[in-house]
Amino acid sequence: MTYRGLSKKRNSFIALLVFIGYFLVFSPFDANASDTGEKEISLTLSQVVEFALATDSQILDAQDNYKIAQSNRRLAQKEKGFNPTVQVTGDVALVGEAESNAQVSISDSIALNETSSDLANQLEQADLALSQAQNALKNAEENTKLKAITAYLEVLKAEWTAEMAQRTLEQAHTLQADIENQYQLGMASSVDLLKAKQTGERARINLEQSNQSLLFKKQQLNQMIGYPLDTPITLEKDFPYQPLGEELDQLTSHAQSDHTDLKDLLWQKEIETITLKQIERNRQAKVHLIGSYVEENYAVRFDLQSPNWVLDWKVTGQLSEGEDTFSTSAINQDPFTPSASGWGLGLEVTWIPFDGGISRERKLQQEIILAQIERKLQALPDSITLEVLDAYQLFIQSDQDTLTAQLEMQIAEETYRLQSQQYQAGFITDRTLKESELALENAKLNYQKAVYGFILSKAQLFRVAGREIVVEEL
Repeated sequence: MTYRGLSKKRNSFIALLVFIGYFLVFSPFDANASDTGEKEISLTLSQVVEFALATDSQILDAQDNYKIAQSNRRLAQKEKGFNPTVQVTGDVALVGEAESNAQVSISDSIALNETSSDLANQLEQADLALSQAQNALKNAEENTKLKAITAYLEVLKAEWTAEMAQRTLEQAHTLQADIENQYQLGMASSVDLLKAKQTGERARINLEQSNQSLLFKKQQLNQMIGYPLDTPITLEKDFPYQPLGEELDQLTSHAQSDHTDLKDLLWQKEIETITLKQIERNRQAKVHLIGSYVEENYAVRFDLQSPNWVLDWKVTGQLSEGEDTFSTSAINQDPFTPSASGWGLGLEVTWIPFDGGISRERKLQQEIILAQIERKLQALPDSITLEVLDAYQLFIQSDQDTLTAQLEMQIAEETYRLQSQQYQAGFITDRTLKESELALENAKLNYQKAVYGFILSKAQLFRVAGREIVVEEL
């Protein structure tokens, strides 16, 4: 009995060990956890850009403005076309002998001319404003992409800098230990020892500053993508080198035709031109063909206006308790409304020969606005060309820097390989080998920084040229 009892306990203990081992091996918790125990989040550049696009306040505002522009366009469409309004009016007598009645009115304004009426112009301006809002949204998205890419690469640069600072501190400690040994043997002076300590202290301060800079840049990136500031993140570091597939002429031509500033100015010019035409049209004489038809319980009224060619019409019906006939006060009064049942028709001419100079000043202001836009349009092509040329030259320089850094890294790798052989043969000390290793790490750091600069300069070139920034093409 005792032996069998111990066997059962032993089997239970083995099963418990198997369970613990399985939990440790297949635990869902990531091994890449922070010092505080919080799981680190791994992010790629594409993910960071997507998160930034989803949380950036400027994009959210631009999306709201686009929705407002869509709503204004729908309103202008309704006001221009057939979209009658129904109004119900009723009155009930509380004191006295007045009779209660109810009225129902149906009215609308229809633009018969597609180009020269205020209603048609409002729709055209709403279309242009919608295009501007869409352009502003696209502009905000591309700006956010560039900001996210910049912040991402700044974190990677800061990580490499902090790692290099750590290696420099380790090298300084090694140097200080060697100097201390030499000092004890009488082979180094106290000045050499103080200089070695000073070098170590500077390396320590540099490491602290590098870590603080890295923390700050990570917090900036977390804020941009909507994460809490202290969220631990790890970023993808390896990017392939992809040369640019377009020439300067192609980029300049694309910018001249699709630059957001150019399109926005052209749309704004059309909007202001329509406003100027409205100001001029308001000074013209207006002719109204007004007609009315009145019956016992209803009335019809229409007003055809020129030169706008807008038809206003209204049908009003009345329901009364008594036998009172329809009151002509139920419709807008004009000299041609009959006092009893029947038709009324007439012409009304309105002309404002003098308004105290108000129209003249408004026209002058509008002409100044159009002249300003025209000056900007004339200067913009050259500005775009120079802007693209400057971004292209910076990109070419970053490309050359990347190739140079790659060559220097290859030289450092070959130097370290040769000195490793010399160390194994006893020709150099371990300190010399560590210095060579540090030089190799520094060359790798410079190469990575050059690659990051190359990617950023390509994104900036795409932005200036009016091309959509696609992460996979960087």
